[in-house]
Amino acid sequence: MIPYIHVPDLPIGPVTIHPFGVLVATGVLIGTALAARRCRALGLDLNLFNSFVTWMLVAGFIGGHVLDELFYHWDEVVKRPWSLFLLWEGLSSFGGFVGALIGILLWKRFDWDRGWFRVRPKVLPVFVYADVVLAVFPVAWIFGRSGCSTVHDHPGLLATGSAPLAVEFPLEREQIPQDWFKAHGSEAAFHLGPIELFKGHFLRYDLGLLELMFTIVVAGLFALTWGRKLQAGSYVVATAFAYGPVRFVMDFLRIPENAPSGGDTRYLHLTPAQFCCAALVVFGVAVVFYMRRLKKDGIDPAEPLRAVAPPDAVLVEPPLVA
Repeated sequence: MIPYIHVPDLPIGPVTIHPFGVLVATGVLIGTALAARRCRALGLDLNLFNSFVTWMLVAGFIGGHVLDELFYHWDEVVKRPWSLFLLWEGLSSFGGFVGALIGILLWKRFDWDRGWFRVRPKVLPVFVYADVVLAVFPVAWIFGRSGCSTVHDHPGLLATGSAPLAVEFPLEREQIPQDWFKAHGSEAAFHLGPIELFKGHFLRYDLGLLELMFTIVVAGLFALTWGRKLQAGSYVVATAFAYGPVRFVMDFLRIPENAPSGGDTRYLHLTPAQFCCAALVVFGVAVVFYMRRLKKDGIDPAEPLRAVAPPDAVLVEPPLVA
């Protein structure tokens, strides 16, 4: 069994530093830096990529909150419609993915120039940059799910018997108040600086932690392929076929909707994320056929995105080929 980890907030004057926010921001920065580095290695236009990432991140954060509210907290939306605009009140991973997809599709046709939207003179392909992002995305996702693991915002079912991957929650509750830790901090099984590890009496699956473990494996496998010559779209397909089925099964561990303390909303006995998982796998299959057609026709989807070298530059073959 895994001890319950508690990382307290850090107050600095009038500002409070939350571990979740720090880890998520770190993941965004590291993921963006790795993707930009990969762009340079592939000889892709970095300015276009930066605008691509901006559209993707902004739309992703908006979609992550709005879709979380609409599909998981509809009662709250009815009571407080303005909660849709309170982006700090909750995020959904698949909501973020859908928002990011909308953002990059908008980037494909529109540009932001001097404070105004304008239609691009030429529609840009999103396929290549999406593959660049997904090649390094699991590394960034490790930090995001580490944040979830520290705040335990995805509690799952209670575990029975011997469950080595279950967490020893100190209380049989989904949300443990901060004042509980202030009162019982001295009873923690282990201290590592400000971090406290508790041995509780209620075994419960922590879905954020389970996904973190899975993500570490995927990130390692992806990293082993970074130096290989792979066709553009390979990481899109790998992500769809790896994440979709695993997340689909994992969501059966979420708290039932009819639980006394409230659970996760279901539609036809499935969570919204499970429907997205099925769609993700279908999308992966479609990308496989699209890649085969591009290869058969001899089309390089990265060509419109190649960086323009100065006239006197010495062109060197990039070590990575999308």
